[in-house]
Amino acid sequence: MAKENLEEFAYRSIIRLILKNKFKPGDFLLEIELAETLKLSRTPVRHALGRLVGEGFLEKRKKKGCLISVPTSEDAKHVFFARENLEGLTATSAAMYATEDDIIELRTILEKEKKALVTYNKEDYSTTNEDFHLGIARMSRNIYLEKYCRNIFWRSNIYIFFFDNYYTQPTSIDEQYTPDQHIQIVDAIAEHDAEKAGELMRQHIHFTYAMLFTPWNVKKKAIRSTHSL
Repeated sequence: MAKENLEEFAYRSIIRLILKNKFKPGDFLLEIELAETLKLSRTPVRHALGRLVGEGFLEKRKKKGCLISVPTSEDAKHVFFARENLEGLTATSAAMYATEDDIIELRTILEKEKKALVTYNKEDYSTTNEDFHLGIARMSRNIYLEKYCRNIFWRSNIYIFFFDNYYTQPTSIDEQYTPDQHIQIVDAIAEHDAEKAGELMRQHIHFTYAMLFTPWNVKKKAIRSTHSL
């Protein structure tokens, strides 16, 4: 396997372990232990950890390893405020510059997302969600927006992986609001309606944040209300 593929394998495998609750906030990820678990040399694991640190998902602690950040309500507020505004800008820009091929790519991602939800495949769903949001960031044709969106996306996933009911407990596709919101965003981008695309993305990120910190019985009412719009 090529060096790049080994690093990507290590990167995806670490995320997969977190999705399967093998690690939790406050845990240290040690290079040598991960290398043994993944049956890899330490080099690709080191690069994968460095990538996750650079993306804001992990924190590097001298002589201790990489820490899965301990979530706080104050940090979550700042993270999602930044993500809401950054991704609003990327959606606005994507609506201005997206090509026909870009729209086809986004609609293909939506189909994969739907399949992942139906089969309750958390790993595939996580991947398609990443492809959707970072794909729109790339389609903004702004390398700075893309860079910072990637960082804030992964930082916010600390909260999503550990607090979103989809990842922490069984749920049905009828209780998922994300696909409908994603479809509306893609439709606005396809129509090159920059203002609408930006506003829909901001609403989507804000709603995600609100759902993470709302009791589940209240969440279900809010989600059903969203579906009825």
